[in-house]
Parts: sequence; C-alpha cells; structure tokens
Amino acid sequence: MRLRAVGVLLALIALISWPVAAQEKFGGLSGVITDSSKAPVPGATASATNKQSGAVRTTVSGADGVYRFPDLEPGRYLVTIELQGFQKVSADDVLVLLGKTFNIDAELKPGAVTETVNVTAEEEKQIDLKSVTLAHNVTAEEFDRIPKVRSFQGIALTAPGVNQGTIEGGFQVNGASGAENLCTVDGVSTNSMLYGSSRQDTVFEYLQEVQVKTSGINAEYGGALGGVISAVTKSGGNTFHGEGHYYYFGNGMSAGPIPRLVLSPVDDTTVLHPQDDKQKNNNSEPGGSIGGPIVKNHLFFYGSYSPRIARRTNNYLFASGTDPGSIDQKQTTTQAFGKVTYLANRVQANATLLATPTRVT
Repeated sequence: MRLRAVGVLLALIALISWPVAAQEKFGGLSGVITDSSKAPVPGATASATNKQSGAVRTTVSGADGVYRFPDLEPGRYLVTIELQGFQKVSADDVLVLLGKTFNIDAELKPGAVTETVNVTAEEEKQIDLKSVTLAHNVTAEEFDRIPKVRSFQGIALTAPGVNQGTIEGGFQVNGASGAENLCTVDGVSTNSMLYGSSRQDTVFEYLQEVQVKTSGINAEYGGALGGVISAVTKSGGNTFHGEGHYYYFGNGMSAGPIPRLVLSPVDDTTVLHPQDDKQKNNNSEPGGSIGGPIVKNHLFFYGSYSPRIARRTNNYLFASGTDPGSIDQKQTTTQAFGKVTYLANRVQANATLLATPTRVT
C-alpha cells in the first residue's frame, strides 16, 4: 500500500512537470519481430535490462510485430525476445544513447524457449534512421578516459564545429555566440536570463551522458540558434553501486614564483630582483555517490555529494609597504544531488533534487 502511494505521488510529479521539461531525457529501442517466413509475430515479449542498474523494462509486440521502448535511461542493455514455441533471441551490450532510437530486429525460430539465439549488436550498425539532428554523444564510460574540466559544458569542445572564446561569450557553435546556445540538465534549461550562458555546473560523478547537438535541431529547442548541450543524470537500480573521489590542485603541487626584474622608480637606472613569496592557494574536492534499490524492480535511489573547498591566503604590505599583513579567503561550493526513480510496467517517474549552496568568508 505504501509503495502504491509513493508511485502515485511520483507519477503526479512527472505529469505536472511534463509540459515544463519538454526536452528529451531518454533514448529508445524499437524493432520488428518476425518468424522464419518473415511474417510479423504479435504477442512476443521483449525485455530490456539495464546492465549497470539491473532495472528491467518489458513490452509486447503489436499486430505488426513491432515493439518499442521509447523512454530508456541511456546506458548499455541486454535485450531479450521470447514467445512460447520459439527459441529465445538475446542481444547483449546494446548501447542506448540520449535522444536516439535504434532498431534491433529479431527473427524467431521454432524451438523451445530454453534455447537461446544470441544476436551481436554491433555499435557501428546502430544508426538512428528517424532523426536528422547532427549530435555528438559522450557516455559515462568515456568521461574518465578523456581530458576534461570539472563542468559538463566542457564536453561541448569535443564536438565538431564548437570553439571557445571570451569574445564569443563562452562556446561558439558553427559561428553562433554563447548566448544563442541552450544548456539543459535532465531536460531543464540552465541558461541565464541575462547573458544566455549556463548558470548551473554539474560534476561528472552523477552524470550518465552528455549530448551536443550542432545542427538539425528540432523546434522544441526554440531560441537555440547555435547548439544544445544536454546532460542526463544517473539513476539507481537493482544493484548497489557507488564511487568515491578526491581532487586537488593548488600551491602544494605548483611551482613558486620566480625572481622578477624590476627597474627602480627612484633613479630609473637601478635594477632590482625581488622574490615574491609563494601564496597559499589550496583547492580540494572530496566526495562520493551511491545508488541502489529501495524496492526491487520498482523503486530506486541515487545520491551524490561533492563539495569544492578553497582556502587561499594573500600576503600584502600595507601602510606604504611598512606593515606586512595577509587576507584569508575561505570558499565552499557544495554539489548535493539526490534522485528517486519509480518504475511500474510502462510508467516511469523521477523526482530529483540538486542543491548548490556557496559559502564565502
């Protein structure tokens, strides 16, 4: 009873927010199921299992033999198709990308359901034939294998036609300025109302995929004359998974200042070589994330916490250079993310919370 109440609440949240978050947050799979004579097979059960979370989605083929999974979390899936009196067909390691729908067709052969026919789903043959959008997708598998900054917007530079510059106001896509781009996280726009640039950073620990659209953009992204940078967050599943991390940069790893060559302002002939002290500037980012099931196959959670801690001290000479002193700065920028996902048959609802408070002393 309690699970049903939670499911109804999350479904209402999803329905209420649907008109606001029209941007895509999922990928999809579809295909045609036929028999040995190439005739469509209705009533076959198709299942898609997320290999990372273990979450399972099921559907049934229609009278034309077509099955569809329109709203799948990006990631790798195990797809199985079965029907009584036929051998089960299995396609392992099928990659679902944000905003793209791939076709996985299956041919059922007579036999027992316990017999399995394995189909190799080759990535180079996974082509979305229903979209004219030119998009570049970077999955969570690639995040730790490419050089990047700590903000998801930096992934845009890996896409063709994208440049970065101060004059352009951030990212320039195919000649358009930074204010003409659109940035979204889980379908919610993060663009500034004043300058057009993204106001919200998100760390990669709780991101599942980042997509950069550079041309052929649909009308739902009205006002985006340049590019669209979309990020989707991770979700929990039937298996517990998590990570811990620690990043550091600062004067503990950097070189000190070298002596400067200064001409004396007194006589304009004496050359001085002052040696500046190494200023304290330490930046740390500890954190971690964890996800798993609350109710197996139906209710999942995912949480991430990653504060950025900066400690800086600048030394000065006050009172015309006669009174040495220093000014300390302490800054803590917190990134706290939480997500609850509810699955039941063809209903999927997500409730997310992102808190990014900043404290400066």
